[in-house]
Amino acid sequence: MARRVVLHIGAMKSGTTYLQGALYKNKGLLAERGILVPGARWRHQIEAVLDVKGRSRHPQGDSVAGAWDRMVAEVDEWDGTAMISVELFAPVGPVTVERVASSFKGVTPEIVLSLRDINRQIPSMWQELIQNGMGWTWAEFLASVKKSRPGAAERHRSKPGKRFWNEQDMTAIARRWERAGPLHLVTVPPPGSPAPLLLERFGEAMGFDPEGMASPPPRNTSLGTATVEVLRGLNAELESRGLPFPAAIGLRKHTLGKQLMPKLDVEDPRIGLPVPRWASAFTDDQAAELRGLDATVHGDLDDLAPVEVSGIDPREVTQTQVRDAAVASYAALRADLNKKLADPTIPGEVIDPGEGRKAPARAVSALADLVEWSVRREELVRT
Repeated sequence: MARRVVLHIGAMKSGTTYLQGALYKNKGLLAERGILVPGARWRHQIEAVLDVKGRSRHPQGDSVAGAWDRMVAEVDEWDGTAMISVELFAPVGPVTVERVASSFKGVTPEIVLSLRDINRQIPSMWQELIQNGMGWTWAEFLASVKKSRPGAAERHRSKPGKRFWNEQDMTAIARRWERAGPLHLVTVPPPGSPAPLLLERFGEAMGFDPEGMASPPPRNTSLGTATVEVLRGLNAELESRGLPFPAAIGLRKHTLGKQLMPKLDVEDPRIGLPVPRWASAFTDDQAAELRGLDATVHGDLDDLAPVEVSGIDPREVTQTQVRDAAVASYAALRADLNKKLADPTIPGEVIDPGEGRKAPARAVSALADLVEWSVRREELVRT
């Protein structure tokens, strides 16, 4: 039976990918120190959380039935500390919180919530939501985030803002989860801080010393103004052809959004955002509420003070920049698919993410042809 269970619940875009990478890169070392990171891969933790949330399948189609109970069984068999880190936990409701809290044999879990200043979260969340199939423009997303913020009148709330605050309302998430067990708050250091500082704070909360741990390789998977516009257009095109998200999630999010687009050699200005007037007062109110909780803070709540994000307003991106990003995206995608199709070690079948069934690799190639068609159409429109 585990003596301690720690749940890192997010929030989304608060350094979670880096931290989860550190856990799995050092899984063996942590086990030697008495700390279990359950699941052979992080995907197994995702599947477990989807299951406990009541989902039947992963967005890529695989069944997740029984995944939570399997992970709980692995934790219960461990004699030491177990750590689960999945940001999908953050927005769940009270029923799921209660089920999670009572899942582990004889142990009350400790909850770790990582927090990042809200102004850096806004552009990060917009591009992440576009990668998750949304089609909102920057202007409507930004306006909705402001009008839908906690404390605003219900009549002003709209879907983009509700989606944002469901993931980023720090005090609401903290209050929901403090009922599950002792609460730890980890603040993401401000820009310019030493690189290992976030892992040090996280380790302090989770109960491990990062000394001697290998750092995961840096992964810049952020998109710029041009590539976000390409992906936004692709989402609309796929939906108009009967392929709404999560159909083709592997193509549009994991292959294009996470792997290929961030590496393109094109003019792709970063998404910038000056600190809006409402953000500072809002953060002060949230920080005051967080200080009133019975929580251990790792870092400093002053780190949540909003800072300017350097870059351009996405509305200033030029048609030429978007066109060039679209052409480069297609070329990179086609080269990637050709490489995979020519590799005899890669199975000739792939998962069709929208239907959860096996489909020939030529189906993925057909999606690449659709991207090509979209690119050529855009070129004609813009020239």
